[in-house]
Amino acid sequence: MKRKNIYQSLMLLLLVAFLAACSKKTDYTNVIPADASAVAGVNLKSLATKSGLNDVENKEFKQKLTDAIKNGLSATAFKQMEKIIDNPIESGIDFSEPIYFFTARTLPFPALTMKVSDIEKVHATLEAMASEHVCQPTVKVDGYDFTTFADGTLCAYTKNTMLIVSSIPSSQVESVKKTLSALIKQDAEKSVVKNKGFIKMREQKGDLIFFASMRDLPSSYAKQIKFGLSEELDMSQLFILGDLNFEKGKISLKYETYTEDKELLVQLKKQEKAFGTLKGSLISHFPASSVAYMTVNTKGEDFYKLLSENKGFLNSFIGAERSEIKKLITHIDGEVAVAVTGVSLFGMPSFIAYAEINDEVAISALKKYAALSRMPMYVGQSGKSVYITNDKNLMALAGKKQEESLKEATFASNIKGNAYYMVINAEALLKLPLIKSLSNFGEEFGMYHNLASQISYMEFRGVSNGKGEVNLALQNKDKNALKQIVGFAKQFIGLQ
Repeated sequence: MKRKNIYQSLMLLLLVAFLAACSKKTDYTNVIPADASAVAGVNLKSLATKSGLNDVENKEFKQKLTDAIKNGLSATAFKQMEKIIDNPIESGIDFSEPIYFFTARTLPFPALTMKVSDIEKVHATLEAMASEHVCQPTVKVDGYDFTTFADGTLCAYTKNTMLIVSSIPSSQVESVKKTLSALIKQDAEKSVVKNKGFIKMREQKGDLIFFASMRDLPSSYAKQIKFGLSEELDMSQLFILGDLNFEKGKISLKYETYTEDKELLVQLKKQEKAFGTLKGSLISHFPASSVAYMTVNTKGEDFYKLLSENKGFLNSFIGAERSEIKKLITHIDGEVAVAVTGVSLFGMPSFIAYAEINDEVAISALKKYAALSRMPMYVGQSGKSVYITNDKNLMALAGKKQEESLKEATFASNIKGNAYYMVINAEALLKLPLIKSLSNFGEEFGMYHNLASQISYMEFRGVSNGKGEVNLALQNKDKNALKQIVGFAKQFIGLQ
């Protein structure tokens, strides 16, 4: 009987340990509201490794940083800060777990949550900060600890979780305190952890992972993804998920749209149907010095039907202009490409655009549209392609394959296979007379020019099934991008 009780006790202990291990990983995310409109998880452990801050070569940098922090701190406060610099776990925060930044309709201010590994060490860290008047002494409030920082930022924490909310207007501090008190105690059922978009986000692998509701994204970001979708759709059910990684020679962001709403899925399939797969058939018509380039493969009739779902598009053209645009778009069959080839000293861009067509109606429509334009436009035809430009000088080159074309650019091989592709050519941008003329603006411009010269190009790729990719390619292909950024930052603040 005694042996049976021992076994039962051991089984109970194992069960408790197992449940504790499971909850330990996720319970600090319970504070994120169920109506969170955007969440981003940052993997500080990965970032620390990729930045090279722990490398031998940065030992002197860390010492200079420590010395800089030491100035003005009391001996007690500095001792605690020095322990944290040497070993971040001394802060009481578990940095092996992601830090989640979020905003929500119930808490419309920048907020973050972190995993607490040792509440006593958190007490010690905040006591050191309070001694320097960075924050107020912590107080016990309804089962959790609380403090306010000098800038008004609120901080609540328990033995498992820290929740911080900042940028709060003084008139709303008291109401935010009540919300914070409710969130720090809420369980998983009332939080974002049951949201399928959040669950799918946590499956992503990256230095930074994120998800956001399309309903609450700024319009400048959302309009490209919502392109051609009916304005009557419930965008709260459409999410964008993704991950950002610092790699050798580039920063890469991959994203995808996600929904389980049947009506939205139908619309997204219709959106995808309007686009084909790029072959790069027009790229040799554009000069290598082009500053920006965008191309898409589309089926004209399907594309126009998609555009017609959007009132904003229909309202941007009137009368005869709308009629000619319809004739042009519905007769596109293949690739469309446009490039900015230069910018005048007055900031006016020069562009040329090509489109593959299946009927002569398209060239007639384009000429009529150009005649209706408020600025001079020049139109021509080359085989089964039409082109239009706002720069008369480009007409001498139009319709011909260029001797030095974008086909030779380092990013050219990335175009094929995508649904759409866009690139900003940083190397060509810095060679513009307008940019060169800014060199007279002194040392500050020189610093920005030096930073920009480290960039090769920035590309945007639409793959398929709502997936896409954004890459910032650097000149140095051998060193991790984050390590390069840290090196530049060290130069900037004079610690190298």
